[in-house]
Amino acid sequence: MTGSVGGPRWIERRVDLRWRDVDALGHVNHTIYLAYMSEVRDALGVAALGVHAREQFVLARIEVDYRAEVELDDEWVTARASLLRIGTTSMRTLEEVVRPDGVLAARAESVSVLTDRATSRPRPFTAEERAGLEVLLGPGAA
Repeated sequence: MTGSVGGPRWIERRVDLRWRDVDALGHVNHTIYLAYMSEVRDALGVAALGVHAREQFVLARIEVDYRAEVELDDEWVTARASLLRIGTTSMRTLEEVVRPDGVLAARAESVSVLTDRATSRPRPFTAEERAGLEVLLGPGAA
């Protein structure tokens, strides 16, 4: 986890680019950015709630701004996620994909809903789960 004083607390993953990630124009396809973000969003959930978090969160909403191209020659990107807000049954996160040269390639805000594995219905965070998530909140986040 990284972060600056007063800034977001990031969970980061280096993601190596694969040949299949690029489209006919030679840059990473826009849908692949979502896969990179999904990987780091899962890592954030696991950091807060343990390995079963991957099975319990359902992506309910994502809004993506594409800022710069990523090409296969970049070789890798950093995918990072920060927790913005904890709701009753959901969490709002910020995800970014950053090229090796430091250029922000994409930024997204998403909402993930915690579900009961037996019923697939939303369920409230327990006090223990909420405490695990609160550790990841950046200063000033709610």
